[in-house]
Amino acid sequence: MATRLSVLSRTRNILIVIAFYSLFPASYIDASPSEDSNTGRYYEPVEISGKLVPDIIGTPLEKIMVFAFREDQFRPIVFQIDEVSGEGNYILSQGPEANGNLSNHVYDEQDLIAFMARDAGEKAPDSLMPDGAEKAIPVAVIDPSSREETWVYISIFNGDLPVVRLDSVTSLFDQGDVGFNIRAISWGYDGLIKDKGKKKASPTIFIDKLWVNERGGGNSENIFDRQKVRGRIRFMGGLIKVPFSEGLVKGGIIAYKEGPVRILTHSCMYPGFPLGIKGPKFYIDSIMVDSLTLTKTIMGVPFNPGALISDITLSFGMDLSEKAKGMKYYSSENPEGFLIDGVMSKEEKAYSNKKDSWRLITGPQGTQIMITVFDPNFLKNGEAFSTYNDDEKDDHPPENFKGDIGAMFDQLVLKGLASGKYFIDTTGCIPNHFYREAGLNKALLTEILNMQKVPLQLKAGEITMTNSGVFTKELIKTNQES
Repeated sequence: MATRLSVLSRTRNILIVIAFYSLFPASYIDASPSEDSNTGRYYEPVEISGKLVPDIIGTPLEKIMVFAFREDQFRPIVFQIDEVSGEGNYILSQGPEANGNLSNHVYDEQDLIAFMARDAGEKAPDSLMPDGAEKAIPVAVIDPSSREETWVYISIFNGDLPVVRLDSVTSLFDQGDVGFNIRAISWGYDGLIKDKGKKKASPTIFIDKLWVNERGGGNSENIFDRQKVRGRIRFMGGLIKVPFSEGLVKGGIIAYKEGPVRILTHSCMYPGFPLGIKGPKFYIDSIMVDSLTLTKTIMGVPFNPGALISDITLSFGMDLSEKAKGMKYYSSENPEGFLIDGVMSKEEKAYSNKKDSWRLITGPQGTQIMITVFDPNFLKNGEAFSTYNDDEKDDHPPENFKGDIGAMFDQLVLKGLASGKYFIDTTGCIPNHFYREAGLNKALLTEILNMQKVPLQLKAGEITMTNSGVFTKELIKTNQES
């Protein structure tokens, strides 16, 4: 992925392949997006655990390669191995609370080989293996909807291997500050920095800028105002009301891993109230992989707050910039769409705030699809809503641009929340060339939603597993009773 900016730790995006392939650059698989390959499965990441391929458990990580068979030859594909401890914690080697010391550098049954489904190939003749491989385990990648099969070959080598670089799917970029800035093939975003300019400035995964480039069907203009978290806590029967926003939220990314396929981040944050009072911690675990962002928010309630807190209202979502005008807003509750123009129409004012199952914005600027699922335990004594406001005269600071333009939020109203551990799962997708002037691209939307509704199946020998690479995860166990 060519760029004039420097990439952090670019050497980590180097893959080990056998010398034969260094002579034939044309044999590498091109993972660049195109309209021809723009199907839902194109965006699906795959992960293979040691439970699926037990024959390679105990193999040193540097001896493992992944190949696809195309045009009568094996070709290396971009992959990474994510180690997971026996306790279920992902090993994240970077950041102030990195846990890289837990790595044993061998492939265990809970470890995961990650790659993109689109890079899988044909089934090779049974007698063939990549040149120099000691062992090659064929894994079928099966689409349950069409029953189509593609294949990858998890291969083991002995001896030293030469180095050849394949382009990363997703990268971190260093822009000379502490920002957490993501660049994929067809889009990018800059993360919001907490306490910018201060010694303890913290990068976050909150989006401050987002754009889709021409390769993704966009125009490279920043369509975001910012990601927003707004709320209110009422104490003592409503006598005391404490508002908060992302401007009051402290903390940020404390551990992460950058790989050539996906970036894993673990954040710890908390609201900072007046008089130095700290609210309860919450954790955000995100996986950024190509056009997908898979985020699990873990909220902890250490005790039953019902005696003190009357209710909590929490809203989170995104507000757009003026550059987003002209896009359309659709949702499961609004399949006909609204024009984003900064002015509320009669239909928009009458729009129901029923919780949606998906929402998206699309236009010549690009497309973003969002799916939010709340822990059912949240809703035992509460309600969930989805709200929309397109009124540029309606200010809600802090914000980069005044007014609401296509502002979309999920809202929780909670009462009597019991102690325990609660989850919010959020999936974002930025598909390539999704926009259609004629209206909503329902066929591609359905395929993208089916990644989680009907995930790929994986089969190696007699072992079959469901692909878990498309779901959110708790990367680090917080041990909260929350």
